[in-house]
Order: sequence, then C-alpha cells, then structure tokens
Amino acid sequence: MSGVPIAVVTGAGGFVATELIKQLLSKGYNVRGTVRSLSDTGKMQHLTKLGNALPGNLELQEANLLQEGSFDEVVRGSTFLFHTASPFFIETPDPQKDLIDPALKGTQNVLASAAKAKDTLKRVVLTSSVAGANCTYAAPPKNGSLYTEEDWNETSSLENGQAYHLSKTVAEKEAWRLAKEEGLDLVAVLPNFVLGPVVSSRADGTSVGFLKGIVEGKPVEGTPLICDVRDVAAAHVLAAETPSASGRYIVSQRTPVTATYLSKVLRERFPQYAIPEVPELEYDVKERIDNSKAARELGLRLTPESSTFIDGIVTLIQLGVAQPLPSGAPHSEGAPAV
Repeated sequence: MSGVPIAVVTGAGGFVATELIKQLLSKGYNVRGTVRSLSDTGKMQHLTKLGNALPGNLELQEANLLQEGSFDEVVRGSTFLFHTASPFFIETPDPQKDLIDPALKGTQNVLASAAKAKDTLKRVVLTSSVAGANCTYAAPPKNGSLYTEEDWNETSSLENGQAYHLSKTVAEKEAWRLAKEEGLDLVAVLPNFVLGPVVSSRADGTSVGFLKGIVEGKPVEGTPLICDVRDVAAAHVLAAETPSASGRYIVSQRTPVTATYLSKVLRERFPQYAIPEVPELEYDVKERIDNSKAARELGLRLTPESSTFIDGIVTLIQLGVAQPLPSGAPHSEGAPAV
C-alpha cells in the first residue's frame, strides 16, 4: 500500500490507544502498535479483531519502555508517532518504580527512537494529561480564571501522594525538552478523566473500573471533570493531521459532573438496574477548564457527557465486563474512586 501513512501507537492495549488504533484503521492507516509481550494473546485479542475488521493494516510489535533502543525498529520509516504508553493508576507501594520511571524513561526512549527516524517522521503526538496542567486545583490558573494550556502542575510530589500527577508532568516536560533538542515536531494532548465505550473485555483499567462500579451498584461520589475516549482519540488524529497544530491541547469538559446528575441520567436510561440514587446536594460545579483551543485550532467537537456514560456502560454490559444489579437489589458499600 504505497503512500499510505504509517502510524506507530505505543502502549497499544491501553484504553485510549485502543480507540486511537480503531480510528486510525478506520481511516486506512497502516498501524504499528507496541505491546510489552506478544505472548499475552488475551490482552491483544481485541486489537487483532479490529485489524481484521477495519480497512487499515495492523502490526503488533514488542517494545519495552525501560529498554534503550527498544522502539527503534517500530518507529523506523513511520509517518506519525503516537506515544500513549504510560501507567494510569493512583495507589502503588513504589510510585517511583511503578509510575515515575516508566513515564519518564519511556518518554526518553521513545523520543530517542523518534530522533533516529526524522527522515520520514512528520510529527510526534504525546498523550499527556490535564494532571500536568493543574493538580486538584492546588494553585490558581495563570490567567486568574480558567486553567488553560499555559498552566503547569507545580505542586505534585511523591511526598504529597500525587505520584501519578507528577509522572505526567515530568514526562511531558521531558518530551518538550527532547523535542527542542532533537528538532522533533511535537504536539501534546491533555485529556482529563477518560471514560466512554470500551472495545476490550479487560476490566483492569481505572476508567473501566469506575463505570463498572456504578452499574454494579456502588454509590457515586465526587465531581469529576471527564472527557470521552472517542474525543481523546480524535484529538490525537487531528493533532497529527493538522499541519498548523502546535503546543498543547486540553481535551476535557469545562465543568465537573455531579454525582446527582450522573445518577439521574443513568437511572433514566437503565431503569432495570440498581443504579444508586443520589439526592440533590450542594456542589461546587463552577467552570474550571478552558477547552476552546482544541475546538478552535483542531475543530474538535466534544461528545455530550450523558452519551459518554451511557455508551460506556452499554459496552461494559455487552462485553460481559460488568454484571449489573437488577432494580431493587441492595447496593454495594463504597464508591467508585474519582
């Protein structure tokens, strides 16, 4: 297939990466996805099925974030490189080893391979996070109003228990440093808490666990700022294909979702299940995020929040990941983490 763009996606089995691969294959790309082990066929089955069903071609290759040169072969000759691979969980006994090192060293190794492929590589698109722009709103936004792409997280540390937020921040800063040093065209996509429909029947992800908990009757708490996985993937593709794209792009709803709203939407859509009811409460739901840059420069249009939740739960039930409680059943103790 001469002339067809070649897209490399690191961490191919991840939630965002899977949807990204799906969209790239749908557009006819040749996709090279990296996984830690080709022998773990269970974690790759959903990718293989996508490759068999969609117009583009999919090739999976092994690569190790912590091994220098591990990405050289997969990146060689590629058109676009999407670096999505990075751990996403909050609690771990060794945050340096489990979060910081893979995020930072992985970015260094992947971009080192990118620097060797500059003869064909047009752009690197990095999956960062809104966690790299602010952290639980510990510091006010630079413009005094809404958090934008100009803000950086300068408060997270291992000592205050925000290792995940720190990992995303240091990895993105390192990516920008290396891109400047090596002359790479880099664009960063900053999603918030990613939810929405799933393709894989794996149930070990943080985002999947949140929706699975709700449909299985766990009470809902908190006011998360969310984004749809389909929008996040689309932002990556647009960031690669739009020649004028530059810098960072936040992909997030502007205002937090309340537990009351979420409960109401899901109880109306799934009356047959025991979705916990949340009474009207006082919430701090003022607008916090300025997401206008992605709309203005990339043409990104966000999926309504209700569709993100409903479509996500539909796929969890369809794939057998979630076992919904029938209406009238007692609810579980504890709330999904937000």
